[in-house]
Amino acid sequence: MSQPGWYPDPYGTGGLRWWDGRTWTERLNPESDRPPRPRPARRERPPAREDAGTPYAAQHAQHPQHTQHPQQASWDHAPSFQGLDVKVRGLHLYADEQGVAYGNASLTWPRVEWVAYWAAERPAGSGHLAGTQWIFQAGRFPFRGGPRVEVVVEPDAVPGRDGEPEHVWGRLIQLCQEHAEQRLVAELAGRVRAGDSVDVAQGLTVHPGGVRGNRVSLSWSSISGAVVDRGRVWIRQASSSSPILYVPQQNPNAVLIPALLAQLNG
Repeated sequence: MSQPGWYPDPYGTGGLRWWDGRTWTERLNPESDRPPRPRPARRERPPAREDAGTPYAAQHAQHPQHTQHPQQASWDHAPSFQGLDVKVRGLHLYADEQGVAYGNASLTWPRVEWVAYWAAERPAGSGHLAGTQWIFQAGRFPFRGGPRVEVVVEPDAVPGRDGEPEHVWGRLIQLCQEHAEQRLVAELAGRVRAGDSVDVAQGLTVHPGGVRGNRVSLSWSSISGAVVDRGRVWIRQASSSSPILYVPQQNPNAVLIPALLAQLNG
């Protein structure tokens, strides 16, 4: 990703973050302050079939998609996120509008029930220097036993000139946001509107009256929104400039909280 511009935020705020041509900056452009973007027209394709003996990536091996830079976001034209077809740590990573596969693990986006992604600092160890790890996970419940796809991208994990690790990680997130997260947020919001209390991110309960977690309970009128910062999803109280409640970003579906609260508290 070499062209500076506004791109969907890989840190899960639900808005846009400025890419300066080398790294993600602190500049944000929240989607909630903009009119909805039109969805691009799609050519209908039959749904992919998951098969334990035929990984999702292998089903498409004869028709690889070359990775390209995502188009700069515009409110007049939705960005088109091209698929991924790269090697990460020697294993084939494939993702497109139908699903994601890495090695022998695969899931189609309609079957994904939880997502998580975050950046972590890797300490120096045997054979490697200190650096950043970019982690992406998508799976089905139960969280600690259900099927999942997990990709850990490190500076030396993706060979070739198109192997910027943060670019690969960001592309995975973009595909996930478009083809899984919108559905997950809508499903969770629908359950809450129907009167259910929903456990989100293993630490936050969202219910018709508001949210509660970590011995803190907030009504909808007292919530001003949520932001992702330094590996945590912070919920802000309307009467205070400081966040009052947080959930670790690596928890399942924690990255959905800003969009979910915006939808329920709009």
